[in-house]
Amino acid sequence: MKNSLMHPGQYLKAHYIDPQSISIKKLAGDLDISTSKLSTFIKGKQSITYDLALKLATIFNTAPEFWVSLQMNYDQSEKSRGTDTPFYKLMMIMGDAILKLIGVQSENGYVPRAIVLKEKRLYPDIVAFPKNKGQDIVMIEFQGYKESMIQYIMASKIAMMCTQEKYTGPVLSAIVYTDKEYKEASLPLTINSSSGTSWMKGKFIEIDLSSFTENDLIKIDPQLIVLAPFTLPKNYPKDEYIPKCRQWKKQIDQIYTDESIHQVTDLLSLFILDRQRNLSKEEVQAMYNFDISQTMVGKELLKEGELKGVLKGEKKGEKKGEKKAAKKLIAMQMAEKFNINLRRVMPRLDPLRTIDMMELAKDLLSMDTYEDAFQWIDNRKRKIKVR
Repeated sequence: MKNSLMHPGQYLKAHYIDPQSISIKKLAGDLDISTSKLSTFIKGKQSITYDLALKLATIFNTAPEFWVSLQMNYDQSEKSRGTDTPFYKLMMIMGDAILKLIGVQSENGYVPRAIVLKEKRLYPDIVAFPKNKGQDIVMIEFQGYKESMIQYIMASKIAMMCTQEKYTGPVLSAIVYTDKEYKEASLPLTINSSSGTSWMKGKFIEIDLSSFTENDLIKIDPQLIVLAPFTLPKNYPKDEYIPKCRQWKKQIDQIYTDESIHQVTDLLSLFILDRQRNLSKEEVQAMYNFDISQTMVGKELLKEGELKGVLKGEKKGEKKGEKKAAKKLIAMQMAEKFNINLRRVMPRLDPLRTIDMMELAKDLLSMDTYEDAFQWIDNRKRKIKVR
């Protein structure tokens, strides 16, 4: 694990506590906190507070910003594992269905806007602006990891967004958690002065996707079947998981149009991998095999007999055929996803091995542009040369 992506508690243990043989009891005393609270922080189960950052900075002669930046980098790495960007893409494809999930019947009455987090502009993950005046602006935050202060963060984003937009109208705000434990970790928004003369409280619509069943989602809107991976527990038996994936894919094929089906399939795969992180490479490939055989790209390759030879081992020179099929499949996926000419892709894949292309197939799901894919390929080529 890179230091920049470490939870600050894990970094503290790896770079200060262990090397200097500092006891948890002594450090807790120096920090003026309980040993249980320090242990929770070290295990990465508690975010750093500014007060704790100040104390750590004093004890270890560092800047408070160092510890805060560790937390921000860690949070961002966690958030990139299947939440913000995929959910925004989903909103663009099936916005009405997502709004129904939080109780808004929109009938194409809203226009979604992506997260903005730069130049001191801080918005929730999705802001849906009504097409007609007088309706609520809808703000949605998707939460895919533990953050006790998420309601405070959400409130600050809403206040910042309204300030920047000079908006004082009605707002409907929601937090969508991908797991029960993330919802349970969230503290209620309440701030009171000791004198009781000033106070702030907030309430949000809170949705826990893991509390839904597949049928619950379908009743709200059949398009929501793409969120089905979150309805299964993380310890769901592996041998029962792949048949479920096949079932979800068939339902997606029946619901979505040819124009959006490959995008939704990509998102379904991302959600599967986000939910089942303990899958082996072989099990992941098994999931992709069912996807491949169901997509238009896969069907074309099956007609040509190339992919059929790979999957069933019926072709002579199986390894050569496997690489050829993988290369053509990945090239066609990239051409379709990024809307670029197939001839631009094929030569770039030449030096890659079959295993490289299988890894690329998985990573393509989280890439937004062909430049991302080309950079991935160039990096892998350099690694191959080094070896």
